[in-house]
Amino acid sequence: MTVTATLEYEIERLLRLHQLGRRDAERIKFLANYLKPYKEEFLRLIEEVIQKFTDLRQELDESDLQKVKKEFSQWYDRLFEGNYDAAYLNYLLSMGEKFFQLGFSPHHIIVLIDYARNFFNSKIFEVIREQKDEETIEKLRSALKSLNKVLDLNLDVLISYYVDSETKLLLYLGRWGRFILGIAKKVGLMLDSAILAGLIILAAFIIYLFITDILHIAQGGIAHGIIAALGDLLILWTILELLNSEIKFMLGGEFAVSSFVSVALAATIREALITSLQHNKPIEFKISLAVIILVLGFVYGIVKWFEVKSSKKRS
Repeated sequence: MTVTATLEYEIERLLRLHQLGRRDAERIKFLANYLKPYKEEFLRLIEEVIQKFTDLRQELDESDLQKVKKEFSQWYDRLFEGNYDAAYLNYLLSMGEKFFQLGFSPHHIIVLIDYARNFFNSKIFEVIREQKDEETIEKLRSALKSLNKVLDLNLDVLISYYVDSETKLLLYLGRWGRFILGIAKKVGLMLDSAILAGLIILAAFIIYLFITDILHIAQGGIAHGIIAALGDLLILWTILELLNSEIKFMLGGEFAVSSFVSVALAATIREALITSLQHNKPIEFKISLAVIILVLGFVYGIVKWFEVKSSKKRS
Protein backbone atom coordinates (compact mmCIF):
# COMPACT_ATOMS: atom_id res chain seq x y z
CA MET A 1 0.00 0.00 0.00
CA THR A 2 1.43 3.38 -1.04
CA VAL A 3 1.73 6.35 1.32
CA THR A 4 -1.11 8.19 -0.48
CA ALA A 5 -3.37 5.15 -0.29
CA THR A 6 -2.57 4.75 3.40
CA LEU A 7 -3.41 8.40 4.10
CA GLU A 8 -6.66 8.12 2.15
CA TYR A 9 -7.65 5.01 4.09
CA GLU A 10 -6.72 6.67 7.40
CA ILE A 11 -8.62 9.92 6.74
CA GLU A 12 -11.71 7.96 5.71
CA ARG A 13 -11.48 5.98 8.95
CA LEU A 14 -11.09 9.17 11.01
CA LEU A 15 -13.97 10.92 9.24
CA ARG A 16 -16.16 7.91 9.90
CA LEU A 17 -15.17 7.71 13.58
CA HIS A 18 -15.78 11.43 14.13
CA GLN A 19 -19.04 11.30 12.12
CA LEU A 20 -17.89 13.88 9.60
CA GLY A 21 -19.38 14.02 6.12
CA ARG A 22 -19.72 16.29 3.11
CA ARG A 23 -22.51 18.26 4.77
CA ASP A 24 -20.21 19.07 7.71
CA ALA A 25 -17.55 20.35 5.30
CA GLU A 26 -20.12 22.64 3.66
CA ARG A 27 -21.15 23.97 7.06
CA ILE A 28 -17.52 24.78 7.91
CA LYS A 29 -17.19 26.72 4.65
CA PHE A 30 -20.34 28.60 5.63
CA LEU A 31 -18.73 29.50 8.98
CA ALA A 32 -15.63 30.83 7.23
CA ASN A 33 -17.61 33.91 6.16
CA TYR A 34 -18.10 34.81 9.82
CA LEU A 35 -14.79 33.71 11.37
CA LYS A 36 -12.18 34.73 8.79
CA PRO A 37 -12.21 38.40 9.98
CA TYR A 38 -11.11 37.25 13.46
CA LYS A 39 -7.91 35.56 12.31
CA GLU A 40 -5.50 38.18 13.70
CA GLU A 41 -7.32 38.23 17.03
CA PHE A 42 -7.03 34.43 17.14
CA LEU A 43 -3.28 34.56 16.50
CA ARG A 44 -2.84 37.09 19.31
CA LEU A 45 -4.73 34.71 21.61
CA ILE A 46 -2.38 31.85 20.67
CA GLU A 47 0.63 34.05 21.50
CA GLU A 48 -0.88 34.89 24.90
CA VAL A 49 -1.52 31.21 25.66
CA ILE A 50 2.05 30.23 24.74
CA GLN A 51 3.33 32.91 27.14
CA LYS A 52 1.50 31.04 29.92
CA PHE A 53 3.56 27.89 29.22
CA THR A 54 6.53 29.02 31.33
CA ASP A 55 8.39 25.72 30.84
CA LEU A 56 8.00 25.88 27.06
CA ARG A 57 8.57 29.65 26.85
CA GLN A 58 12.08 29.19 28.27
CA GLU A 59 12.96 26.92 25.32
CA LEU A 60 11.48 29.02 22.50
CA ASP A 61 13.25 32.03 21.03
CA GLU A 62 11.62 34.76 18.94
CA SER A 63 12.11 32.90 15.65
CA ASP A 64 10.43 29.80 17.13
CA LEU A 65 7.46 31.89 18.24
CA GLN A 66 7.13 33.28 14.73
CA LYS A 67 7.17 29.72 13.36
CA VAL A 68 4.37 28.75 15.73
CA LYS A 69 2.36 31.83 14.74
CA LYS A 70 2.86 31.00 11.05
CA GLU A 71 1.75 27.39 11.65
CA PHE A 72 -1.46 28.50 13.34
CA SER A 73 -2.08 31.08 10.63
CA GLN A 74 -1.94 28.35 7.98
CA TRP A 75 -3.99 26.03 10.16
CA TYR A 76 -6.71 28.69 10.54
CA ASP A 77 -6.99 29.05 6.76
CA ARG A 78 -6.99 25.32 6.01
CA LEU A 79 -9.46 24.56 8.80
CA PHE A 80 -12.17 26.62 7.11
CA GLU A 81 -11.44 25.45 3.57
CA GLY A 82 -13.51 22.35 4.29
CA ASN A 83 -11.19 19.98 2.40
CA TYR A 84 -10.67 17.14 4.87
CA ASP A 85 -8.88 14.68 2.63
CA ALA A 86 -5.56 12.80 2.55
CA ALA A 87 -3.69 16.06 1.88
CA TYR A 88 -5.24 17.60 4.99
CA LEU A 89 -4.26 14.59 7.09
CA ASN A 90 -0.70 14.81 5.77
CA TYR A 91 -0.69 18.51 6.64
CA LEU A 92 -1.80 17.81 10.23
CA LEU A 93 0.89 15.13 10.65
CA SER A 94 3.48 17.60 9.36
CA MET A 95 2.17 20.18 11.81
CA GLY A 96 2.43 17.68 14.67
CA GLU A 97 6.02 16.91 13.70
CA LYS A 98 6.96 20.60 13.78
CA PHE A 99 5.38 21.09 17.20
CA PHE A 100 7.17 17.97 18.44
CA GLN A 101 10.52 19.34 17.24
CA LEU A 102 9.84 22.71 18.89
CA GLY A 103 9.33 21.00 22.26
CA PHE A 104 5.53 21.06 22.54
CA SER A 105 4.06 18.26 24.66
CA PRO A 106 0.61 16.64 24.21
CA HIS A 107 -0.52 18.78 27.17
CA HIS A 108 0.38 21.98 25.29
CA ILE A 109 -1.46 20.81 22.15
CA ILE A 110 -4.62 19.93 24.10
CA VAL A 111 -4.66 23.32 25.85
CA LEU A 112 -4.11 25.23 22.59
CA ILE A 113 -6.92 23.38 20.78
CA ASP A 114 -9.16 23.95 23.80
CA TYR A 115 -8.50 27.70 23.65
CA ALA A 116 -9.16 27.64 19.90
CA ARG A 117 -12.45 25.83 20.48
CA ASN A 118 -13.57 28.36 23.10
CA PHE A 119 -12.56 31.23 20.82
CA PHE A 120 -14.59 29.91 17.87
CA ASN A 121 -17.59 29.08 20.06
CA SER A 122 -17.67 32.54 21.63
CA LYS A 123 -17.47 34.28 18.24
CA ILE A 124 -20.24 32.13 16.74
CA PHE A 125 -22.46 32.73 19.78
CA GLU A 126 -21.95 36.48 19.28
CA VAL A 127 -23.05 36.14 15.65
CA ILE A 128 -26.09 34.07 16.68
CA ARG A 129 -27.18 36.72 19.20
CA GLU A 130 -27.02 39.39 16.48
CA GLN A 131 -29.06 37.35 13.99
CA LYS A 132 -32.79 37.85 13.46
CA ASP A 133 -33.35 35.18 10.81
CA GLU A 134 -34.24 31.81 12.40
CA GLU A 135 -32.98 29.86 9.40
CA THR A 136 -29.53 31.48 9.62
CA ILE A 137 -29.42 30.88 13.37
CA GLU A 138 -30.17 27.18 12.84
CA LYS A 139 -27.44 26.99 10.19
CA LEU A 140 -24.93 28.55 12.57
CA ARG A 141 -25.84 26.12 15.35
CA SER A 142 -25.45 23.14 13.04
CA ALA A 143 -22.17 24.54 11.72
CA LEU A 144 -20.90 24.96 15.29
CA LYS A 145 -21.51 21.26 15.97
CA SER A 146 -19.62 20.37 12.77
CA LEU A 147 -16.73 22.66 13.72
CA ASN A 148 -16.37 20.98 17.12
CA LYS A 149 -16.23 17.58 15.42
CA VAL A 150 -13.50 18.82 13.07
CA LEU A 151 -11.54 20.21 16.03
CA ASP A 152 -11.81 16.79 17.69
CA LEU A 153 -10.37 15.23 14.54
CA ASN A 154 -7.51 17.74 14.51
CA LEU A 155 -6.71 17.02 18.15
CA ASP A 156 -6.90 13.27 17.50
CA VAL A 157 -4.35 13.45 14.67
CA LEU A 158 -1.95 15.84 16.44
CA ILE A 159 -1.90 13.77 19.65
CA SER A 160 -1.58 10.50 17.71
CA TYR A 161 1.67 11.84 16.22
CA TYR A 162 3.23 11.82 19.71
CA VAL A 163 1.97 8.28 20.38
CA ASP A 164 3.24 7.09 16.99
CA SER A 165 6.64 8.68 17.65
CA GLU A 166 7.03 6.72 20.89
CA THR A 167 5.84 3.53 19.17
CA LYS A 168 8.35 4.02 16.35
CA LEU A 169 11.13 4.45 18.90
CA LEU A 170 10.24 1.09 20.44
CA LEU A 171 10.13 -0.52 17.00
CA TYR A 172 13.56 0.87 16.11
CA LEU A 173 14.97 -0.75 19.24
CA GLY A 174 14.17 -4.16 17.82
CA ARG A 175 13.22 -7.30 19.71
CA TRP A 176 16.40 -7.50 21.80
CA GLY A 177 16.43 -3.76 22.43
CA ARG A 178 12.88 -3.90 23.82
CA PHE A 179 13.81 -6.96 25.90
CA ILE A 180 16.84 -5.20 27.41
CA LEU A 181 14.75 -2.06 28.02
CA GLY A 182 12.15 -4.15 29.86
CA ILE A 183 14.84 -5.82 31.99
CA ALA A 184 16.41 -2.42 32.77
CA LYS A 185 13.05 -1.06 33.94
CA LYS A 186 12.49 -4.06 36.22
CA VAL A 187 16.02 -3.86 37.65
CA GLY A 188 15.59 -0.12 38.21
CA LEU A 189 12.31 -0.74 40.05
CA MET A 190 13.97 -3.44 42.20
CA LEU A 191 16.86 -1.13 43.08
CA ASP A 192 14.48 1.70 43.95
CA SER A 193 12.52 -0.70 46.17
CA ALA A 194 15.77 -1.83 47.82
CA ILE A 195 16.76 1.80 48.51
CA LEU A 196 13.30 2.46 49.95
CA ALA A 197 13.56 -0.61 52.21
CA GLY A 198 17.08 0.41 53.25
CA LEU A 199 15.89 3.88 54.23
CA ILE A 200 13.07 2.41 56.32
CA ILE A 201 15.53 0.10 58.14
CA LEU A 202 17.95 3.01 58.61
CA ALA A 203 15.15 5.14 60.08
CA ALA A 204 14.38 2.33 62.54
CA PHE A 205 18.04 2.22 63.64
CA ILE A 206 18.09 6.01 64.10
CA ILE A 207 14.98 5.77 66.29
CA TYR A 208 16.72 3.05 68.33
CA LEU A 209 19.80 5.29 68.64
CA PHE A 210 17.59 8.18 69.76
CA ILE A 211 15.98 6.01 72.47
CA THR A 212 19.45 4.89 73.62
CA ASP A 213 20.58 8.52 73.96
CA ILE A 214 17.43 9.39 75.92
CA LEU A 215 18.19 6.52 78.31
CA HIS A 216 21.75 7.86 78.56
CA ILE A 217 20.27 11.13 79.86
CA ALA A 218 18.36 9.21 82.54
CA GLN A 219 21.61 7.54 83.63
CA GLY A 220 23.24 10.87 84.31
CA GLY A 221 24.97 11.81 81.07
CA ILE A 222 22.73 14.83 80.54
CA ALA A 223 25.00 17.00 78.37
CA HIS A 224 26.17 14.20 76.09
CA GLY A 225 22.68 12.64 75.92
CA ILE A 226 20.89 15.85 74.95
CA ILE A 227 23.43 16.75 72.26
CA ALA A 228 23.39 13.21 70.83
CA ALA A 229 19.57 13.07 70.90
CA LEU A 230 19.33 16.38 69.04
CA GLY A 231 21.74 15.01 66.45
CA ASP A 232 19.63 11.85 66.13
CA LEU A 233 16.47 13.91 65.51
CA LEU A 234 18.29 15.96 62.89
CA ILE A 235 19.41 12.83 61.03
CA LEU A 236 15.93 11.27 61.39
CA TRP A 237 14.39 14.38 59.83
CA THR A 238 16.77 14.23 56.86
CA ILE A 239 16.16 10.48 56.46
CA LEU A 240 12.43 11.24 56.33
CA GLU A 241 13.06 13.88 53.65
CA LEU A 242 15.13 11.38 51.66
CA LEU A 243 12.39 8.76 52.07
CA ASN A 244 9.73 11.17 50.76
CA SER A 245 11.97 12.12 47.81
CA GLU A 246 12.45 8.45 46.89
CA ILE A 247 8.68 7.80 47.06
CA LYS A 248 7.99 10.80 44.80
CA PHE A 249 10.68 9.58 42.39
CA MET A 250 9.13 6.09 42.22
CA LEU A 251 5.74 7.68 41.49
CA GLY A 252 7.18 9.54 38.52
CA GLY A 253 8.44 12.77 40.06
CA GLU A 254 11.93 14.23 40.02
CA PHE A 255 14.49 13.13 42.59
CA ALA A 256 15.66 15.85 45.00
CA VAL A 257 19.47 15.73 45.06
CA SER A 258 19.43 18.15 48.00
CA SER A 259 18.05 15.33 50.17
CA PHE A 260 21.34 13.41 49.88
CA VAL A 261 23.35 16.51 50.74
CA SER A 262 21.10 17.25 53.73
CA VAL A 263 21.71 13.75 55.15
CA ALA A 264 25.49 14.21 54.91
CA LEU A 265 25.16 17.68 56.44
CA ALA A 266 23.02 16.41 59.33
CA ALA A 267 25.42 13.53 60.08
CA THR A 268 28.38 15.92 60.14
CA ILE A 269 26.55 18.39 62.40
CA ARG A 270 25.72 15.54 64.80
CA GLU A 271 29.38 14.51 64.88
CA ALA A 272 30.39 18.12 65.52
CA LEU A 273 27.89 18.44 68.39
CA ILE A 274 29.21 15.29 70.08
CA THR A 275 32.85 16.27 69.45
CA SER A 276 32.27 19.64 71.12
CA LEU A 277 31.85 17.77 74.42
CA GLN A 278 34.97 15.64 73.95
CA HIS A 279 37.90 17.77 75.14
CA ASN A 280 40.47 15.12 74.23
CA LYS A 281 39.82 15.59 70.50
CA PRO A 282 42.53 17.63 68.72
CA ILE A 283 41.62 21.14 67.60
CA GLU A 284 42.55 20.27 64.00
CA PHE A 285 39.81 17.62 63.92
CA LYS A 286 37.21 20.10 65.18
CA ILE A 287 38.30 22.70 62.62
CA SER A 288 38.07 20.12 59.82
CA LEU A 289 34.49 19.31 60.89
CA ALA A 290 33.63 23.02 60.81
CA VAL A 291 35.08 23.33 57.29
CA ILE A 292 33.15 20.25 56.11
CA ILE A 293 29.89 21.67 57.52
CA LEU A 294 30.58 25.00 55.80
CA VAL A 295 31.26 23.32 52.44
CA LEU A 296 28.24 21.00 52.70
CA GLY A 297 26.03 23.94 53.68
CA PHE A 298 27.25 25.89 50.66
CA VAL A 299 26.65 22.92 48.33
CA TYR A 300 23.20 22.31 49.85
CA GLY A 301 22.27 25.96 49.30
CA ILE A 302 23.32 25.88 45.63
CA VAL A 303 21.54 22.57 44.91
CA LYS A 304 18.36 23.71 46.68
CA TRP A 305 18.40 27.02 44.78
CA PHE A 306 18.55 25.20 41.44
CA GLU A 307 15.74 22.84 42.49
CA VAL A 308 13.48 25.73 43.51
CA LYS A 309 14.29 27.58 40.28
CA SER A 310 13.49 24.48 38.22
CA SER A 311 10.22 23.97 40.13
CA LYS A 312 9.14 27.57 39.42
CA LYS A 313 9.82 27.08 35.70
CA ARG A 314 7.59 24.00 35.58
CA SER A 315 4.76 25.79 37.36
